[in-house]
Amino acid sequence: MKKSVIVIAFLIVSITINAQTWIKVDDATAFKFIVKNHNGRKVKSNMVMLVDLLGKAKKANSLEDTIIFNSGSSDKPFYIPTEQPGLQKVFYELNDGDSIEIKMIADTFYTKVFNTPLPNYIEKGTVVTLYFHIQQSLTKDEIENKVKIQNKSAIIADSLNVKKYCNQIKGVKKLASGLQFKKLITNPKGIGCKKGSMVSVNYKGWLINGDVFDENEKSTPFKLVLGMNQVIEGWEQGLLLMRMGEKYRLIIPWYLAYGTLGNGPIPPFTSIVFDVQLVDIK
Repeated sequence: MKKSVIVIAFLIVSITINAQTWIKVDDATAFKFIVKNHNGRKVKSNMVMLVDLLGKAKKANSLEDTIIFNSGSSDKPFYIPTEQPGLQKVFYELNDGDSIEIKMIADTFYTKVFNTPLPNYIEKGTVVTLYFHIQQSLTKDEIENKVKIQNKSAIIADSLNVKKYCNQIKGVKKLASGLQFKKLITNPKGIGCKKGSMVSVNYKGWLINGDVFDENEKSTPFKLVLGMNQVIEGWEQGLLLMRMGEKYRLIIPWYLAYGTLGNGPIPPFTSIVFDVQLVDIK
């Protein structure tokens, strides 16, 4: 039997033998401890929890429950941020190793936690029940390091692909940050940009293998303000090197691009390439 299935089964059985007091969080939410680990690491803000989770709710027009979450089905913990809307006050009371039961009015649960209306298959006015077991809570840096270790082979493969690509084109320079670039069109007398500048650019982005994933219409340049986190860090660093009218090829390492999560057609731990031309600065 899968480990997470055993943990969740243990939580449900424990409810019948552990009559802890319910703790009211607000008019729609309450929780109680099934198991309290006083020696566990304290959950704090801006952390991510690895949890075993089973969630149930009443089916509409039925007396039966429906399962809405079940980490046991994949035998992998869910990664849940402590800042999850609607549940922060519960999470801040927990330690690693704690097991709890949460009850929340279904309408409020979907509105607060997911910012969506109650699904049609859930009975209005009923209660969502969540069984949580916290395996571990980690800071964002710890999560990133954990993910890097688990994906070491992907990181190495990406690095080799970038090296091969850059060896095929001449004139590539590299910043200390890891960003690499090549000047395609230069304009030494052009106006430079700085943080706070409103810039307009034309661009095309592709993976190292040549697959294009994004490109703006040349008739409608893309506008952004530098230093406002409106684009990936690789763009920020690259644009600060450029002058009006110049065109650069940016070879952006994964950690200055879309990182450990990826984005749509861009897989996690994937370096990307952009041709960017700076057409206006204000």
